[in-house]
Amino acid sequence: MGEFFLAGDDESALRVGPRSSHDFPAVPFDGMYPDDAVLRWEAQLTGAESTIRDVVPMANDGFTVFAVPEPLCTALATVGRDRLRAAALAWAEAASEADDELSLDNALDLLDRVSALAVSGGETHLHLYCWYFAP
Repeated sequence: MGEFFLAGDDESALRVGPRSSHDFPAVPFDGMYPDDAVLRWEAQLTGAESTIRDVVPMANDGFTVFAVPEPLCTALATVGRDRLRAAALAWAEAASEADDELSLDNALDLLDRVSALAVSGGETHLHLYCWYFAP
């Protein structure tokens, strides 16, 4: 369980999570490790892999908040549908190899929605973050 969301800065992102309400634009998800997904998406869309920057490091409760790397935000906001589809396909195939269940349709839907969030973030000068509880 978690969300990709837009916030103005790390201080604002600190206050987001399952026990707090917020009015930031957000895309919910469930049953995945978004930090792994973000790194895979970035490798597919940019050819690079950044280090995930924790805003709230994961503790014993499995909760974390991290900033989505800027190169990925830029790629998500600018790449076309074909590149998103290719990244979704690679991600879905890798998840299937790891015995996770992720259909191409679900992978593409999430990437489309996170891409739209990245576009909105660029237009409103907000940053893309993610919070989640490790499944």
